[in-house]
Amino acid sequence: MCTNINNTLFLNQKIYSSYAISICKEQKVEAGARLGSMILDHFIMTMIAMIFAVPGMVVNFAKAFEVTHEQNQVNFFGKFMFLSLLGFALYLCKDSINGRSVGKLVTKMQVVNNVTGEVASPFRCLVRNIFCIIWPIEVIFVVINPERRLGDIVAGTKVALFDPETNQPKPDLIKTGLAIVLAYLIMLLLPALFTFCKSP
Repeated sequence: MCTNINNTLFLNQKIYSSYAISICKEQKVEAGARLGSMILDHFIMTMIAMIFAVPGMVVNFAKAFEVTHEQNQVNFFGKFMFLSLLGFALYLCKDSINGRSVGKLVTKMQVVNNVTGEVASPFRCLVRNIFCIIWPIEVIFVVINPERRLGDIVAGTKVALFDPETNQPKPDLIKTGLAIVLAYLIMLLLPALFTFCKSP
């Protein structure tokens, strides 16, 4: 009799757990939470990027107040531009560790592959974040579809609610490092592109 009761309780608990997990998976990402995550990420990553830019800004501001017979031009980065660009490269790779930036950790969300539902690779996260450059358009996409902004559509990813019941892979530090290197190379190309566009 006791064995039957225990088996029944165990079966009911298993059914309830499965039902709770299915309900969690059916929940949709809300636009408010997505926008909050984007704002938080932008604030934190901008602060980190500015840390790398501070040395160049300090040196060049000091040069701007030197008394010389030549006209001084304030260059915020100058010789430290290569260091500054590293900070912005990290911005592009903010989701590279298991698809979760600081903002997504707070709002309990995760970037996943749109087809398989698995954690998005660091390279896919890099591609999606390149489109942060056109953030006003990205905000419009998020309001229309909180799960997929323009960068997600191009990278084949989406933002989903974080499910602690799923097995989370160990962070691939090699791929993350390569993604940061690739992001840095992209940032190096941008000044050259702007210079080319400005040339007559």
